Amino acid sequence: MEFYHQERIDGNTYGRDYLKVSERRQNMETKRIKTGFWGILGSFLVSAMTPVLIPFATDVNGNLTGAGYATGILFWLGLIIGIAGYVLLSLKTKEQIAKIAKRKLPTVLCFFSNGPAIAADVGLGVGVVITIICVRNIYVNKVIAILGLVLMLAGIYAHFLLNGKLYRYIWSSKKGQEQGTKTEERKE
Repeated sequence: MEFYHQERIDGNTYGRDYLKVSERRQNMETKRIKTGFWGILGSFLVSAMTPVLIPFATDVNGNLTGAGYATGILFWLGLIIGIAGYVLLSLKTKEQIAKIAKRKLPTVLCFFSNGPAIAADVGLGVGVVITIICVRNIYVNKVIAILGLVLMLAGIYAHFLLNGKLYRYIWSSKKGQEQGTKTEERKE
């Protein structure tokens, strides 16, 4: 990282200290964005894991049990909190996100844009295939059907999160820090 020195009237320089403070502030902002992103990812994960509770949702008579109500509440609560958190974090970090390069395609159409997104998109594909097989064949094991549904939901949520602007900002700032560290090591 280059430091620019500006001389004050008394001849002293102050550019380096200002840039160090600015760099620390940017690192704090990135950490705040990462923390918010992990919270959003966690709430979507709660929503995606709710199909695991489906076998416990009804009793032998077919009536909805407490686990059934909990499944619905957890699904919608995780989904709503995740969406609201993403929107709020996007609004709060609009300036930082604007610094990254614009993409030609919308997030919905972008696949395999980074390492974690590759894993999420493959999981999404596997989940969709398993779910389609389970819909066409009603005699499939329930565990496989639930696993496919969980993979599909988690893959959908992760696709939008890991291919989106917030994660691209986190990914680019992470790469920038790694490149900055490598540059500093070369200078020494």
